Amino acid sequence: MRFSRRAVTLSPPDPDCGQVGAVLQAYVDGELGPQDGERIAEHLEHCDRCGIEAATIDRVIEAIRRQRPDLEVDALDRLGCFVDRFTDEVPPGDR
Repeated sequence: MRFSRRAVTLSPPDPDCGQVGAVLQAYVDGELGPQDGERIAEHLEHCDRCGIEAATIDRVIEAIRRQRPDLEVDALDRLGCFVDRFTDEVPPGDR
């Protein structure tokens, strides 16, 4: 899925859950660079909360693809914007 994403800078060496949550969709979609992708993968190895969120995103994407393989890109973009707005409204400590 291709959505516009807000820019997030990951803090070395281990991003916090808020930073991971902000780029998780891009990570699941394989849109992060190798260094950021590796840092997110390392975080997911030890953070059950973010791991569950990543698995949920994966399941939602797969369900959409199974149910609507012909879904237009515009609809996917609207879904991505909704997710971005929703995560912007949730304080990082509450994710």
